[in-house]
Amino acid sequence: MKTLAEIAIDAKLADASKISKAAEISEKKRVPLVVALIRECDVDELALVSAIRKQIRVPLIDPANAKLDPDALRGLSRDTARRLRVLPMSIAVYGSGPKTMRLATADPTDPVTVAEVEHLSGCRVECSLMPLSAIEEMVEKSYRAFVTEVMPRGRKRQNSAGTQGTKASKSFGLSQTDGGAPTTIPYHRVSDDADLAVRVRALVDLLLDKHVITEDEYEEQVRLLMKRQDDEG
Repeated sequence: MKTLAEIAIDAKLADASKISKAAEISEKKRVPLVVALIRECDVDELALVSAIRKQIRVPLIDPANAKLDPDALRGLSRDTARRLRVLPMSIAVYGSGPKTMRLATADPTDPVTVAEVEHLSGCRVECSLMPLSAIEEMVEKSYRAFVTEVMPRGRKRQNSAGTQGTKASKSFGLSQTDGGAPTTIPYHRVSDDADLAVRVRALVDLLLDKHVITEDEYEEQVRLLMKRQDDEG
């Protein structure tokens, strides 16, 4: 499989000097190479997506039609998804093999990212392609919705964006239909019907959203508390 740098050069989206500059920025700022190429070196995002598709047999995900599995979001922290610019889409089990996570990424050629996600999630990873801007937007929306959505019994899930789709789907000229990523539902006193675990999780998400704590710090505290309970038990 060709690397992202080779694909960009072959498509005449960047030359060796631009790739070198992007690599230095990637290492210095600790961001994926695809981020440095697009954000710092002005490589055209749509052209890069097209070039990757021509070189690699990988599905392209339309953000407007993306459906997320809560189990997939549960398998990778929001901080990690933000840092790696990836979005867990679904988890499946094929026969007696390990769980497989379908992962949306702007750079399916990056073996380091795939290896880290496999290590953290305990799943085998299958990559799908999604534009960088769409991933960044959907990570914020999807994780927020995942931990704050509380719905009364019998109420249908609604897409707050309606038939308009996400900003990302408009930007990339992709089709726009209902049933996109989960959206946050206003509380309107539904917390009265929620159990303690749901209310606590909503409070934690508020702290995460306000950057009071990070997802990794939260998970570490949960691990410490569980260990303390085991020791006391």
